Amino acid sequence: MPQIGLRPELMLDQRRVDARLGSDVPYAGAIETLGRKSLQRDCQQPLGARAPPPPPRLSAPEIAAIYRDNAMLIRLGMILGLAGIAGFIALVCVITTQMRHMHTSSRLPADLQLGAGAIGVLTLMFPNMVLAIAAFRPERDPALTQMLNDIAWLFFIPAFPTFLAQFGAIAIGALTDKRPNPVFPRWAGYLNIWLALLLVRGAFAYIFRTGPFAWNGLLSFWITASAFFVWLIIMTPLTLSAINRTSQGDTHHA
Repeated sequence: MPQIGLRPELMLDQRRVDARLGSDVPYAGAIETLGRKSLQRDCQQPLGARAPPPPPRLSAPEIAAIYRDNAMLIRLGMILGLAGIAGFIALVCVITTQMRHMHTSSRLPADLQLGAGAIGVLTLMFPNMVLAIAAFRPERDPALTQMLNDIAWLFFIPAFPTFLAQFGAIAIGALTDKRPNPVFPRWAGYLNIWLALLLVRGAFAYIFRTGPFAWNGLLSFWITASAFFVWLIIMTPLTLSAINRTSQGDTHHA
């Protein structure tokens, strides 16, 4: 019996859809909690990880079938992803606080890191919300579901400008800090530059639907996601170390 509320073109052979999708499993949200313990434990996971995304080559009925068959899983995953963004917000704020202890010619690096990081939060939140909206009414016209899916991924994958500014600000601060015991080591500055450049290739997701530059491809998705993951697992302990040194310094001056 046909499912009520679904258009006929949605009645696909699930085996055909599975064969087309291959290993492209729907998304899972990554959980990161707020506070210092979250920085030590959870911020080392890629924020809002949704891997791998469905290929952009899929037709509207095939995309709609993914959301229809996994609606509740996607909704719950996006809720968890949104909750995890609190950890990234905490990390951005703590990095800014530590950067304001740097001996630099101006506060621009710290302020730029804060502003770019705050905007970067939106580039993580908005795709989660759009994917949840797409799964909220999976019986809608498949073309609309496909459009929501496109909006989410094409908002998320090419969102390099905010992180380019954020990582660049950290790099400038680390490389110009004149403290005898700098907040972040100089190699962290060079690392931030390198990781920021790796994120730029995500912009090509606007052009390609297949291959390494597609939004699920090796360069646009996997390298970009890996770069962000490396940033988290490196900057989290460096920031915690900076907090400890600052606390010890305050104790000695007390």
